[in-house]
Amino acid sequence: LYDGCMRRILVAFAVISALAGATAFPADESNLDPLFPNLPLYAPDGSEQIDLESFKGHPILLTFWASYCGPCREELPALEKIYAELGDDGFVLLTVNMDRTPAQGFKFLERYNIDVPVYLMDGQTLSRLGVKALPTSILLDADMRPARIYQGYHPTLPDEIRSLVLKILDGASMANGELS
Repeated sequence: LYDGCMRRILVAFAVISALAGATAFPADESNLDPLFPNLPLYAPDGSEQIDLESFKGHPILLTFWASYCGPCREELPALEKIYAELGDDGFVLLTVNMDRTPAQGFKFLERYNIDVPVYLMDGQTLSRLGVKALPTSILLDADMRPARIYQGYHPTLPDEIRSLVLKILDGASMANGELS
């Protein structure tokens, strides 16, 4: 029990530290732990709760955004394209709206004709993650380990994400004995 608690604390600390100071960084391949915490996500209308762990086995991009975020206007359409391209292959895109009300986020998506899966997180979970800059994106590998964490947006980001997702998908296929 103690080891499990300590591991969770260390994971939370590592995630918070990474989110606070990195623009993009690779996971330390020499240490395959820690796993990203299994966080709850909520449908904007409150009708459903999902856990990140339900997507284990797939690359997951968890993206935090808001309607008032200028760089989000650039990033979300690019992520939507990657999701349309790779979603059928197992790529999971989960966007977390950080607006004060879900209605603000949906107006933004409608105005810019963006169709992405949108969720909310409770304030305690958001505080624990320490997301301070928008957009912030966390790419998790098929085993729920952070592969990259991005703060902000730059024009090369979509290509980098696409490339890493393809590598993760290829690795998952090889691990399952499938031929690419």
